[in-house]
Amino acid sequence: MRFATLAFAGIFACAATAALADDPMALTYANTVTSKNMKTGASATLLFNADGTYLTRATGPDGKPLEISGKWVLKDNGATLCLAQQGANPPAESCSPLAVHPIGEHWTVTNSAGDSFDVVVTAGR
Repeated sequence: MRFATLAFAGIFACAATAALADDPMALTYANTVTSKNMKTGASATLLFNADGTYLTRATGPDGKPLEISGKWVLKDNGATLCLAQQGANPPAESCSPLAVHPIGEHWTVTNSAGDSFDVVVTAGR
C-alpha cells in the first residue's frame, strides 16, 4: 500500500472558472483524476469527495486491482494538496502543488517524494 500512496499522491486538479474560487477541488468531485507515473508507467484513478476523502483505484505490484482510501487537505492557502492514506501503517502524507487545469488537459506534477506524474481530469466517474 505504501507504493500506491507515494506513487499517486502527486495528483491534483481544479478548473479554470471563477465558480471554483472558493473550492479549487470542486471540479474533481463529479469527475475522475487519472495519473501515470512518468518513471514506472503505473497508472491510477482518483475520486475526490467534497468531505475531504478520496479513493484511489490502481493495479498493485502483484497485478491485482486495489483500492486505497484516504483524506485530502489543502495547505498553504490552497497552493498545496496533501493526501494521507488511511489504514494500518500508512506512509507519510504526500503533498503536491495545486494548479488550475480544465477537463481534458494533461499536465505534469511532481510530489513531495520526488515522483513525477502525467495527470488529466476526465468528465464523469
